[in-house]
Amino acid sequence: MPYATQSLITSTPSETLNPSQGTLDARLWAALEHARRLTTMYGVDNPDVAIAWDTFEELLTAQARRAEAVETSPSRFADSLLPQPLNAPE
Repeated sequence: MPYATQSLITSTPSETLNPSQGTLDARLWAALEHARRLTTMYGVDNPDVAIAWDTFEELLTAQARRAEAVETSPSRFADSLLPQPLNAPE
């Protein structure tokens, strides 16, 4: 599991993980740094390292879901305001 996460981390731009963007982003940043630090100290086979990367993945998923919710909420509202075709079922 840590192997897949590490490849994901190297491709994530650091500007998207800026801790000044909010509490979740700050937690994500801290979890990333913690997981990297533990990996450096103990290697990838340590259970604590696996837990740290799992925690980071969970926070990353939460951030993605939050961004998706913010993105889709106004879209649904805007779509409901568009005129419907005359032959569309209601």
